[in-house]
Amino acid sequence: MSVAPVPVPVMIPVLMPLALCWPFLSMGVLAACPPASVRAAATGLSAIGLGLAVLAVLSRSVWPATPFAVPPGPLGILLPLPLLALFVASLSADAAPARRGARVLTHGLAGGAVVATACADPLSGAVAVGGVAMLVALATAVTRGAARAGWDLFRLSLSGILLAVPGAALLAASDAAGRLEGLGGVLLTVGLGTVAGLGPAAPVVLAAEDAVAPVALAPVMTSIPVLRHLAEGVDRADVLALGVVTLWLMALSIRVAPVGRRGRLSLGLAVGLAAVAAGAGGAAGQAGLAALLLSVALLGPLARHGEPFGSGGVAPLLYSPLLPFGGLVLTLVALCGAAPLLLLPVAVGVVVGSPPPAGGGSRTGWLGRGVAGLLLAGLVVLVVRGWR
Repeated sequence: MSVAPVPVPVMIPVLMPLALCWPFLSMGVLAACPPASVRAAATGLSAIGLGLAVLAVLSRSVWPATPFAVPPGPLGILLPLPLLALFVASLSADAAPARRGARVLTHGLAGGAVVATACADPLSGAVAVGGVAMLVALATAVTRGAARAGWDLFRLSLSGILLAVPGAALLAASDAAGRLEGLGGVLLTVGLGTVAGLGPAAPVVLAAEDAVAPVALAPVMTSIPVLRHLAEGVDRADVLALGVVTLWLMALSIRVAPVGRRGRLSLGLAVGLAAVAAGAGGAAGQAGLAALLLSVALLGPLARHGEPFGSGGVAPLLYSPLLPFGGLVLTLVALCGAAPLLLLPVAVGVVVGSPPPAGGGSRTGWLGRGVAGLLLAGLVVLVVRGWR
């Protein structure tokens, strides 16, 4: 009697290498494109890269003999987010007059962020995040009128890298234990937080809010890989502290900022709340982190001009029943188990940083309506499936 063979899922061994290398291949294609077809080529290439990354996540692909793999659990959603932000940025009307060099730099920035997110090893991840930070500083420095901001970003990123890499090396050492391991966790957390603009570094990262696409996407591209590694780190208390400090810095800035600047500042508020979710940990914390960073990836390319939610910028967490609100609820649920004493400071900070949307001035276009639809669909999926 013969036994029917058990079907084995088909694995594509080149899927992860293709997903990681495609943005860098796109840089060469864009550099060789004629100026008239650069925008169409950038949109198509970013869509292909996003599709490859999504397939890699669905198949839980790995790159054998390398530290590159899809992050475990809900964190796997973070892998294609830099390419999602790149795709939305290529569709944005703000990207129409951008120079070819800016588009090439943006693809390189997204590729570096995907590589840093896919690194399973903290040491390799810290080095990759450092490369992304240096590329952000370069993109800022070559932007007209932003040379000083680029130099500030370079110094800030370099100081963060000089802290993060030794910290990751201490954690990776087989004989590190006790105080050395704790010191490595603190150095890694503070260093990566500095690179991502968490805590006191937040105003520096958000200083170039009126710049072109490569610089405007900097908080998105740096926060995704950094929070992916901090969510799996050993020093959760410091991550929580960085998140709360960032949340309050952005909330107070939003209260006194002109309406036109609230988009970028509210983006920093969402990143700070995502850091709180990463520090809280647990199933709810990781799901909240994924929901908030997905919202940041969708809204970040549009935050410069307040789209798609008018003059209020990124959707206020308390007034829009969309995915950011779901991420906020999950973060508060995670805090109930991890640090109940922080529930009140975080909730009050969100209330302070979410003023009612200003009336009038809404400029919701087709892309803004599409992003709002995706955020609503994400909230529906979150409610139906939960976070377990």
